Amino acid sequence: MGHMQLGSATTEYTNQYDKGLLFPIARQPQRAEQGIESNAEPFTGRDLWNAYEFTYLTPSGKPTAEVLQIEVPANSTAIIESKSMKLYLGSFAGTRFASHESVLECLQSDLTAACEGPVQVRPMDPNPASVLSARLETAHCLDDEAVGVPEGGYSTDTLLLASSEVVEVTYYSDLFRSLCPMTGQPDFARIILRMTGPQLSRPGLLQYLFSYREHGEFAEQVAERLFLDLYRAAKPTKLGVRAEFTRRGGIDINAERVLGYRDWDYVRHYRQ
Repeated sequence: MGHMQLGSATTEYTNQYDKGLLFPIARQPQRAEQGIESNAEPFTGRDLWNAYEFTYLTPSGKPTAEVLQIEVPANSTAIIESKSMKLYLGSFAGTRFASHESVLECLQSDLTAACEGPVQVRPMDPNPASVLSARLETAHCLDDEAVGVPEGGYSTDTLLLASSEVVEVTYYSDLFRSLCPMTGQPDFARIILRMTGPQLSRPGLLQYLFSYREHGEFAEQVAERLFLDLYRAAKPTKLGVRAEFTRRGGIDINAERVLGYRDWDYVRHYRQ
């Protein structure tokens, strides 16, 4: 496998297929920091990568253009460092493949081996629905709450119960920002939260999301930290967290962690 590319001063690009460019990062060390033992995750879920700039050559040398969706199960052993994913996908650009099917099989085999879990690769609908899908028609937007970024950085201090009454509610925010832990560059996301349990304070919940603004963590780890913090604060019977990050380098990452809910259908939003 490749070496860590994020934060590297120099980057070598190749247009010849090279699975060795992939750089896996083990999930368990970060989970251990959160108190999760190996194979004892309190959630299920998946990570969806949308690659908007994928291309390869047909046997005649004709270029193709395609949008791919890559689904990695949350119980895989590793995630893929994002810049290495970009370089790996880019290495297909000057390589001839016998068929579209052989390209997908190659991608799926390489990524499954790197992640140590069954990865699915499929073409994405080029004309998806956007903005607010049906899953958010009854959701509550947090972004009108009159709160600012709390001092001191990441903190769970504002995650306070507003009521012990058990309700089912969905919240979302488009004001979320965190940082890449390797480069310090900003990562923006729509955060969607659905819960069945005691009600959290809405202003406090938004302030909690704001506390990530200068916090460095990979997208998948952000989703898991959100899940664990909310679970510990409210003890809900059902909980779903989705972190839909905007694209960087032609790729966006959408990390979902759930307990008691089924997976959501992914619908790309307008900033992606």
